[in-house]
Amino acid sequence: MAALKRHRRILIALLCLLGCAPLLARTPARIDQRTYPVDLANTTDLRGALSAASPIREGGRVYHGYTRWFVRWHSFWRVNDGLCRMQRVSTEVDIEFTLPNATRQPRDRALRQRYTDFLNALRTHEQGHADFALQAAQQIEQALMAVPPQPDCDQLSAAANARGHAILEHTRALERAYDDRTGHGRTQGAFLD
Repeated sequence: MAALKRHRRILIALLCLLGCAPLLARTPARIDQRTYPVDLANTTDLRGALSAASPIREGGRVYHGYTRWFVRWHSFWRVNDGLCRMQRVSTEVDIEFTLPNATRQPRDRALRQRYTDFLNALRTHEQGHADFALQAAQQIEQALMAVPPQPDCDQLSAAANARGHAILEHTRALERAYDDRTGHGRTQGAFLD
């Protein structure tokens, strides 16, 4: 039964990655994997050990994983027939994951497996945050290319930037809803009780 669950999780993760492949192929992303050390060899309280080691603190709460992302865009335009028209838009995404790194695994086999399962679920949850950034970048490219021609390039640039910032604001709201819906990864298995 446990092997079946593990294989199902691996299959789901692979399908998620394959589903994101078109986004990843079109959007350059710089990914930085950061870790914080935690020694689990002598603990029976995984949650307590991770909470004590985690540098991730926000709003008075301690988190075991975190994803920070930034989306930048560059637009290129040309004046044609007295109007400034969008020619091309490119986006770049920076993604920074912060996750625990067990310098020593728990000695107890069941605790070791629980930590492994938790870490895999936490990675899945944090990848969900990164997926929002990749989707936002794709939406920004499409939205900026759809900005109608303007009488001058300053107006075109202002209209394009307003659309880009609105997409980012909307994406951050979707991301907050994702955390609310999943209980910050709890429903995805990223919890230790």
